[in-house]
Amino acid sequence: MIIERWEFKIKPGYLEEAKNLILSMDWGRAYKLLESEVGELYRLTSFIEYESLAEMEQTWNGIGSTPEYESFLKKWQLLINSTERTLWRSIEISG
Repeated sequence: MIIERWEFKIKPGYLEEAKNLILSMDWGRAYKLLESEVGELYRLTSFIEYESLAEMEQTWNGIGSTPEYESFLKKWQLLINSTERTLWRSIEISG
């Protein structure tokens, strides 16, 4: 399993707009969106799980080719200071 983690540092005063913009998009799959509560504020982090890198690539190829995504990116770029993307491989699930 691959977990794609995106961390976004949002410009002060734009957090609600950024959250609403992310939530308005159809990402084609389930994801988890977290908001910073303590520490460095104005951060959003999302986690998306995939069975493989090929599945992740297929998902992003589908999203990236839509007019909705182009519109999203134009608005999104005005709201953020920086973005970090990391890929994680799940090695154990306890429970």
